[in-house]
Amino acid sequence: MIPQYDVALADFADGLAAWRIWGRLGWQEIRRRYRRTTIGPFWTSLSLGIFIVVLGFVWANLWNQEPKKYLPFLCAGMLAWNLMQTIINEACIVFIGGESFIKQMPFPYSMLCWSVVWRNLVVFGHNLLIFICVAFYANVPFTTASLLVIPGLAFMIVNGVWIATLLGLICSRYRDVQQVVASLLQIAMFVTPIFFSREQLGRRLGLLTDFNALYHFVEVVRAPLLGQAPAIWSWFILLCVTITGWTATLLIYSRFRRRVPYWL
Repeated sequence: MIPQYDVALADFADGLAAWRIWGRLGWQEIRRRYRRTTIGPFWTSLSLGIFIVVLGFVWANLWNQEPKKYLPFLCAGMLAWNLMQTIINEACIVFIGGESFIKQMPFPYSMLCWSVVWRNLVVFGHNLLIFICVAFYANVPFTTASLLVIPGLAFMIVNGVWIATLLGLICSRYRDVQQVVASLLQIAMFVTPIFFSREQLGRRLGLLTDFNALYHFVEVVRAPLLGQAPAIWSWFILLCVTITGWTATLLIYSRFRRRVPYWL
């Protein structure tokens, strides 16, 4: 396939410029999921909050840790993990779910990817209320380092778009990849320092964690929420992931974008 770099770049640029459309699509999808419910998307926050509180107190006692220290750590980690995990899972069906749009009208496909990232960011905002309650209970300090959560979320957003584009493209052609990704994420949840700290893994396993991109995505959001600055290494790894991911996505998307309607 002859690459069409101009078409791919125009797709991403036009998709970003159509923020009114993908913003509306994101809101409509959230409303559709929770139609005829009383508290809407806050059901997700409620179930996540119960999970964090119960698991936090149980594991804090199992590991002989102070609940007021462990609960904020677990809560911040779960919020960041849920955001990235949901983006990745929904990325696998982003083009499949938008089949009717893709086959009926010409538009930048990346608009669907922006919609996935946007609606999950909105849900993250709802879930953030859980951390506010936990932070109030545990007296988590608000420092200047807390503002670093903004660039941390920006990294998630920028990377979420290329992840959604690349996985959406691959899963449109090979539907089994969606199941593979879901299985790998289930395993990754328990080997990534979310329920435990990196230091608890020891020196050797800790070194492996240093090259786990998912851990750094979590850390650049979790650390600021706890009033701490993420390590420079985390920013460096995410910068490398961003450059590598966007480069690979542009190369692949420019070659196979035209095939998406036929694969669906």
